[in-house]
Amino acid sequence: MEKKGRNRQRLEKVLGAAGWGMLLVVSVFLVFTTLHLNGVLSWPFFDTYLPVQWAIFIGLVVWGCRFYINARKYPSYLRYSVFALVFSVIQLIFLLSGVY
Repeated sequence: MEKKGRNRQRLEKVLGAAGWGMLLVVSVFLVFTTLHLNGVLSWPFFDTYLPVQWAIFIGLVVWGCRFYINARKYPSYLRYSVFALVFSVIQLIFLLSGVY
């Protein structure tokens, strides 16, 4: 039982770090895309909003999983998990349909 508890704590820490890391990645991608689209930078990777959309999708999936794992301690997190995963599915639909 203790091993299960340690694994759960480790998973919570990994998902927490991944969630905050994805927030940082989304922020950096958003800044670089804005700078590129305004002509300050000239990096072809940031021509469109596609990198930002992929980062938002991955970030929402990570945050949804994190909220789902923490829902045992905090019951309201289950609602946040559903919202994050629904928004990630909507984001995936936009990505697959080529809206960027």
